Amino acid sequence: MMINEFFTLNSIGWGEAAIRICLAILFGFMIGFDRGSKNKPVDYRVYMIVASSTCLLAMMGVEMTNHSFATSENVELGLLRIVQGVLTGIGFLGAGAIIQPGDDTKVIGTATGASIWAAGSMGLMLGFGLYVLALMGFAVLLLILVLFGYLKKPIFDEND
Repeated sequence: MMINEFFTLNSIGWGEAAIRICLAILFGFMIGFDRGSKNKPVDYRVYMIVASSTCLLAMMGVEMTNHSFATSENVELGLLRIVQGVLTGIGFLGAGAIIQPGDDTKVIGTATGASIWAAGSMGLMLGFGLYVLALMGFAVLLLILVLFGYLKKPIFDEND
């Protein structure tokens, strides 16, 4: 195996891979910035890590599938297994952001936990090259976090 084969992407080019990763980092940063600016338990770096690493995992799945079909027809790789494993694992990370203070009346961090999971799903979408879905998910998530975060106070007499 030649050295340049180690640096070859068969399904997507380097430029396309860079765009996917950069968008995942950007989306993760913006979601995390919203959470961090509201003094939530997880900062922007976690979102950037989750979104970019899931993007890389999705691209890895695409590359592995491409490689397995090129070398053998008997190998079956399930890209949905990657999605399933990643989102299950991120669920545990999100659960760690959810805190129940000692007063037993209120659980905090649920929006942060859910948004960590959503950042991971957007990373997967970007990794698989589903830009429109990722952009829609990103827009919806920011709308929910920002707009409805501001509306919590006047409607429900709560701060975000």
